[in-house]
Amino acid sequence: MSVSPSTIVRSELIALIERELLGPRNGNDEEIMGTPRAAYAVGGLAPVTIDPNQVGPLQATDDGADPNETGQGITDIDPTTQGQRGVPVLTDEEPSTADDDEERDEGPKGALTFPSSMGLRFQVPRGCDVLIVTASWGRYASFRKENEEGRKFQWSKRTPVEKTAQLDVRGHDEHVVLAPITLDDDVTLRVELFPRTDRVIVELALSNDRVTGMDAPPGDWLFQTKLRVEAESGEAVFLPTRDVLVADYDEVDEERQRLDLQYRHRLEFAIGRTASVTWDEPVDEDGNGIRLARSVETTWLPTAEVPQTIAGSAGAAVPSMRKLAELEAEQAEAAFGPLVEGYLEWLHGQQAAADELPEHLRDIAVDAIAEAQLVADRLAEGVQLLSQGGEALTAFRFMNRAMRDQRIRSQVAAKRAADDDLSIDDALSAVEAEGDKTASWRPFQLAFILLQLPALTDPAHPYRSGHAANVELLFFPTGGGKTEAYLGLAAFTFAVRRLQGDLETDDGVLDGRDGVAVLMRYTLRLLTSQQFQRAAALVCAAELIRQEDPATWGEKPFSIGLWVGSAVSPKRYTEAEAQVQAVRSNDSVRAFGLTVLQLQRCPWCGTKIDPKRDVHTVKTRERIAVYCGDRHDDCPFAIDGDADGPLPITTVDDEIYRNPPTFLLATVDKFARLAREGEAASLFGYVAEWCPRHGYRHPDSHGSCPGQSHNPKSENGVSYPKVAIQPARRLRPPDLIIQDELHLITGALGTAVGVFENAVDLLSSYAQKGQNVRPLVIASTATVRNAENQVRALYGRGVDVFPPQVLDVRDTFFSSEKKVTDEDPGRKYLGICAHGIRLTLAEIRLSEVLLLAGQKLLDNHGDSADPYMTTVGYFSATRELAGMRRYLDDDVTMRVAGNTEPFPKRTNDFARLNIGELTSRISAEDISKTLDRLALPFTRERWSTHGKQAYAKAFREAVEARKPSPSSPERPYDVVLATSMLQVGVDVPRLGLMLVVGQPKNTAEYIQASSRVGRDARKPGLVVSLANWARPRDMAHFEQFRHYHETFYAQVEALSVTPYSETAMERGLMGVLVSAARVADLRSGGSLSPERGAGEILSKMPVVEDLIDQLVARATRAVDDAGEAKRMRDKLVQRMDRWHDKAANASGALVYERRPKKEVSWPLLISPEDTLPSVADRVFVVANSMREVQPEINLLVSPSANRLAFKEPLDSPEWHIPEVTT
Repeated sequence: MSVSPSTIVRSELIALIERELLGPRNGNDEEIMGTPRAAYAVGGLAPVTIDPNQVGPLQATDDGADPNETGQGITDIDPTTQGQRGVPVLTDEEPSTADDDEERDEGPKGALTFPSSMGLRFQVPRGCDVLIVTASWGRYASFRKENEEGRKFQWSKRTPVEKTAQLDVRGHDEHVVLAPITLDDDVTLRVELFPRTDRVIVELALSNDRVTGMDAPPGDWLFQTKLRVEAESGEAVFLPTRDVLVADYDEVDEERQRLDLQYRHRLEFAIGRTASVTWDEPVDEDGNGIRLARSVETTWLPTAEVPQTIAGSAGAAVPSMRKLAELEAEQAEAAFGPLVEGYLEWLHGQQAAADELPEHLRDIAVDAIAEAQLVADRLAEGVQLLSQGGEALTAFRFMNRAMRDQRIRSQVAAKRAADDDLSIDDALSAVEAEGDKTASWRPFQLAFILLQLPALTDPAHPYRSGHAANVELLFFPTGGGKTEAYLGLAAFTFAVRRLQGDLETDDGVLDGRDGVAVLMRYTLRLLTSQQFQRAAALVCAAELIRQEDPATWGEKPFSIGLWVGSAVSPKRYTEAEAQVQAVRSNDSVRAFGLTVLQLQRCPWCGTKIDPKRDVHTVKTRERIAVYCGDRHDDCPFAIDGDADGPLPITTVDDEIYRNPPTFLLATVDKFARLAREGEAASLFGYVAEWCPRHGYRHPDSHGSCPGQSHNPKSENGVSYPKVAIQPARRLRPPDLIIQDELHLITGALGTAVGVFENAVDLLSSYAQKGQNVRPLVIASTATVRNAENQVRALYGRGVDVFPPQVLDVRDTFFSSEKKVTDEDPGRKYLGICAHGIRLTLAEIRLSEVLLLAGQKLLDNHGDSADPYMTTVGYFSATRELAGMRRYLDDDVTMRVAGNTEPFPKRTNDFARLNIGELTSRISAEDISKTLDRLALPFTRERWSTHGKQAYAKAFREAVEARKPSPSSPERPYDVVLATSMLQVGVDVPRLGLMLVVGQPKNTAEYIQASSRVGRDARKPGLVVSLANWARPRDMAHFEQFRHYHETFYAQVEALSVTPYSETAMERGLMGVLVSAARVADLRSGGSLSPERGAGEILSKMPVVEDLIDQLVARATRAVDDAGEAKRMRDKLVQRMDRWHDKAANASGALVYERRPKKEVSWPLLISPEDTLPSVADRVFVVANSMREVQPEINLLVSPSANRLAFKEPLDSPEWHIPEVTT
């Protein structure tokens, strides 16, 4: 494979960053205009300054002046500051405020300084001979130089310096500080030794000891400083700081032991001090490191490259979805046997490798191999099930056909989104021309599906409902294809339920031909919206298959629903109808008000959906119909298409309740609404009545379905016959629950979810032959630690991780890491820490460099530079992002349009940077538009310097000739700013450059966010990580940059959820109890489910007591301490008794929350923002969202005293609003 052009561009981009920030720009003996302090942001060591008379606060300049004009730049410091070691400077961090949305990790405030020393720490054997230390730096001397106009400017000339010193570490048995080694005038090497039994730890520092006046001239600084250490013999002598293979390895944590084993080939040989470090580790004939380094050295711009993870080979197994859609029972063994046999053979090799490990690691290895052997056994069981034919094989064929259609149609939609002029037929032909590779399974996807088939086919299977029931955790790097794997399982679940039809249970017959089959939950609305588009294509495929053969797949349509917050999608049909009418009737109404429309394009063909034309209301049925915008009748879901109806999507809450979708996508927050919305019982199969016109009817159903029948009616040329309300049987509850991005279910949110999961698990279960049947739970993540404890607390189950990592993270059989080469580049991380410079100024300078370098590369390399033309800025806090947005609009825009030598201008005086956002501050529609626009490329033809000049010339000529201006593509984003919303669900292959400002709060977030770039292997990503030197945590990551990034999947912090803590139960259990009661006790009359049914507790105490027993039994599986389960029971019983008392006191007038008009009633539930009638009523407080911790308070401020709603206490002192004086 050849080196991709974008890989070459990325290398040049890194070189440009190094030249601009570290230097020297123009060779070792360069002359630069201005001062090196203005030119170079990193790599400098300040002199010592003395000024004992300084009084007053420290100051730092922030003028952003052009260094070519003043000799000063954004990094220059006011020289009138007090004398300390290095040049003093203030940090830019403001005091923490109550509304900060991040956990702050700060160093001391005040007189933080430029460093005057840097170094590294390393280890060598006790018998090591002499070490050679090479120190290099540059000194700059100032001089004046005239320009062509005779004006004099300050210039600086560089003198390179390189010095070596010998370091003898022998003969010391105790800690010792060696005498300083003078390398040059006032440049000193300091050495400290820490002897150990078998090694010596060496601390080495390069110091600038020059004493200078307060002006601290550039000539007193050291720039481009570097230390390199190697043995005099040239041999590899440097020991790893920690080695799992040594006999004295003493880790006790079992998970950490396994991680150390799996990452044993990635060692750290040095730790930086102020600077970062790198090393040279030779490799053996197998390509493995020899566990000794030949040299260690400091670096100011550390890099680390994370290799690509690719799917393993399927061997002779059949991955083609087209072929598997036609699989016969007798072909199953031949199709999948090679996969199982290949895995078993690989496991034999792992066993041989385990035998060669040190004795203290063998038990760990044996346990890992045993877990992998269970996977092999389950794979064989899945293959055996298909070879028996029957429902499983038929559903498997359905899955493969639906997934093939989904894959093809998703690619058609992507091609047409990139090229609006491309027809559906041409796009389809282009995709199909690629053959089976367009729609084939990766081996890990196919294996994961085979693992789950027995449990999805047999509801009582041990791996789903028995003693071995665990959460199936799909653990694979971001971008590896996890979504396709569980979409395949979703399609299988659709089919097998329809084939099984009525299911006999101890609770009666459950109807599997309708209801929610798959429940998929997310934490972030961006992720939910993104996956809705992908999942909708699958449901479209399934629905078209059903329409071809309704005798097999049923009369009820396959559909998908989006169940999220009311700020994202409408809650009631009347709201959606009003939105549609407003958009249709008023040209000035922007489409963002149409929240019922969650798709910008048809998921089947990629045609744009016109909000005014393609969204229809069906008042007779109280449905919203969304059609494809195609007007050539090429898409079946167009208004005149071949499909029987519109796109099978639902986004309105009460539509979802009346017609529960086959595939329900929801945010975890939404389940808190179960306590307040009895209609949601249908999502778990609890239904009482069926209206052939409107769907399942709940006593609280809103709309025009109040009677027992409906007369004939016509609307828009469609006739609706007379229908009567019918009793309904209970539907089969969800068989498959998918939790995407499990690592986000942690902390306070995870705790709230864990409490509520007791209700979800209970409501999704039923009894069959005395056994409690539960749904299969699948989770996915690319980053996980402490998964076993987290999953048990959340779901009351163990966890099976697939694919098992076994002995070496580089190879799991189902996936492997590609060795990093120019032909197979990984995602590269570049660390930057501008010591002594305010973080905001460093952001401005770095953004300027990235934008201008991108323009230069586009001019030189053309379209291959496109991945690096859009900078994705990632921030841990919205506050920091908002500040950077202001700098981009002002400082950075001026800098990239002004004097940009030696770079070409990014914009001109009349154009601004095109800046986008992906944050919670923007609407759902704007998020979709931003994602669409992110896919727009920078082309050489239009956006190179020559292209912009050519367009400007053509535009001027058109204006002068009074002709229409020339057409131009929409300008792509120069910068997109994002917060945590970016971590998941963003898949834009062209993105290749990210700037991460400050170290994110946890490693999982860092990995997930930075994985958004470089998703196309031919467009490798570059992540520039800007550390805040004023934060110790940032500095710790910077000083160990290389090793941290080479092992950062192992560095993920352990996740913590505590749903059974005292506080969590106090806040959550009332919602759990009411939710379970309202859903599970739905009957035609005398039910706890309706809004007015809260008072039925008086006659339903046995029902509620039984629910409490089931909830506690479920919780018992999730807790280690039986006392926690008992405390939970006591609290639930207390709430039941208080509920009963309140119902008795209300005399039949108790409701859950909504008070009927013109009736006297008392609500049971209290929102957190409401006033408590009494302290005892605190148990009735139920949050509206799982993210709610404390109620929000609105502060109304007015300068007018008579407009302030204030009731003055009787005993308060007098007060008044001061008069405004001028």
